[in-house]
Amino acid sequence: MAEQSIPKQKPFMEQLALKEVGKDEYEMINLPQKMGNPLDIAYGGYAIAVACKAASLTVPEGYHLYSMQGNYLGPAYTDRPLRASVRVVRQTRTFATRQVEVSQTTDAGKEGKEGEKRVCLLATTDFMVAETSSLLSYSQAPLSSYPNWKDCPTPSVAYSGLVAEGKMPQKMLDAHAVGFNLLNHLYDQRLCPNAIFAQNLYGIAKELPHTQDDLPPSSRTTADWIRSKEVLPKPIDHITALTFLIDTAIAFLPLSFNHRWFDDVSAVSSLDFSLRIFANEVDVNGWLLRELRAPVADQGRSFGEAWIWDEEGKAVACMSQQSILRPTKKKAKGKL
Repeated sequence: MAEQSIPKQKPFMEQLALKEVGKDEYEMINLPQKMGNPLDIAYGGYAIAVACKAASLTVPEGYHLYSMQGNYLGPAYTDRPLRASVRVVRQTRTFATRQVEVSQTTDAGKEGKEGEKRVCLLATTDFMVAETSSLLSYSQAPLSSYPNWKDCPTPSVAYSGLVAEGKMPQKMLDAHAVGFNLLNHLYDQRLCPNAIFAQNLYGIAKELPHTQDDLPPSSRTTADWIRSKEVLPKPIDHITALTFLIDTAIAFLPLSFNHRWFDDVSAVSSLDFSLRIFANEVDVNGWLLRELRAPVADQGRSFGEAWIWDEEGKAVACMSQQSILRPTKKKAKGKL
């Protein structure tokens, strides 16, 4: 099998650029890309980010996104743009609510008819003007203690070390470089050494032991420091980048934490999401600490969370998701 090459990627501002195609309707100028998933489908962060940006374009200046709830209704493909249709649900002096439908057009050749709209995501977004003061101000800390980003290795250093120590082959690292090239292209990253992803290549090296093996699966975490490589000029760009980023890896956390990978499941993908934003001014050009965990798995589903803090330890946002986690079908025993 020929080795896959790392595809060229556009800057974030170009990737998430939208054009207005109708009243409160926007379409990506460029195509969404894949990341992490071996299937030829787009990274889910594109659909959420497009919904976030499109909704933000329809609210007056001074309103800040604080809540975004929704469902993934189907995969997005990488050979066609995403389109967002926004409906104004509420507009007051304090609050703004928008319902967003993100879709793609079906392939006429494959479907046997003219292209039709296929909905990929449905979301409700809520905005609020800034309050003049706060009665209380506090936030929870990460579940584990992590070094400052200055004391954490880059992915290149951490994973090259695993290869040098003979813990995994170079071809495994090369496969990761292709699968997660989008993350590396858009963001600077530092891996916390005591986090699982730093020890097993996001779970790809599933046979490797990690330092949290003695903990129950519900208590395991991974974490990294991350920031945008590209200077983002406007608040809408920062909130879009945050929404794009926070979706990463939540669906497959149970695999990574429990020595499983995509070859152990027949389906793993996000079903729904709940994004809460705690800061009116989000700075994705500054270093952010991201901690992920997957406290529940049962009934062919899992529940995962991603929390983000700024460098001063203030909670910036969190996202929770339920995801499908369907095992591979057992082969039927042949009759004698």
